[in-house]
Amino acid sequence: MPNIHLRNHYQKAVVCMVLAYISIALMGVFVKYASDELPSSEILFSRFFIGFVFLLPFLIKDGDFKVDMSQWKFLVLRNLAGIASMLLTFYAIKYLPISIAILLMNTSALFVPLLLFFFKVRTPLKVLACSFMGFIGVSIIMLTNGSMNINPIHVGYALGAAVLAAMAFISLQELNKHNSPKNIVFYFHLLGSILLPLFFIAQWEIPTLHGFTLLLLVGGFGLIFQLLLTRAFKYAPANVITPFAFTGVIFSSICDWLFWDNVPSLNFWIGSLVIIIAVSLLARMRAK
Repeated sequence: MPNIHLRNHYQKAVVCMVLAYISIALMGVFVKYASDELPSSEILFSRFFIGFVFLLPFLIKDGDFKVDMSQWKFLVLRNLAGIASMLLTFYAIKYLPISIAILLMNTSALFVPLLLFFFKVRTPLKVLACSFMGFIGVSIIMLTNGSMNINPIHVGYALGAAVLAAMAFISLQELNKHNSPKNIVFYFHLLGSILLPLFFIAQWEIPTLHGFTLLLLVGGFGLIFQLLLTRAFKYAPANVITPFAFTGVIFSSICDWLFWDNVPSLNFWIGSLVIIIAVSLLARMRAK
């Protein structure tokens, strides 16, 4: 009976994970279309603001706005690195095929061991080997897609986003020890809603009805992704469901083909497979 219960939870986790990455692929589509009309910072603001509006009533209802300020360094790093990561991701989606942008975004797990090693945290050799294996996969994709006229600078946006996401993830692990996930996510959306207008509002434009609709879709699908991802991790541990994050590559590749006639090459899929194996091995090592 316990095995059946556990299997049902794993099935729910996988369903949530797959639906989450369908959502992120669709969000990428609307980000790319919105980028033709509006700055990336304005598009990202809609993503944060809609999440903030959704979460605010729950915190008011619970009356729980507290965060442990003894961890203020991790709180600052998680929020600033997370916001900058998402902004670079939106820039990458603007210029790259969605499939490549989302794939490179998911390489953040490969940077975590390297960052820990850089900060002189003891890191097993097999963990570092898996990270380098993942970067071989990235190289296979990027060095053999010359026909797609991919600008290295735009690849740099995506990889920079992955590095910052890894920094945010390391900070998040510490914050989760003393703070509720709901509060962490709320303050992330709140800070994003404040900082983006503060630094970028001078370049923003009043959206047309079409542009406003795209902003709502970006924010809506981004929120759906966040909720489904949270639910997936509730049902199953990271080592079980992390590989399913790469279903986003499949769905975004379908979107590239349907909307922009971009058909990924064989090398793209070979490199993707190498990255998926590397990230899956890292997830299993972290679980032990």
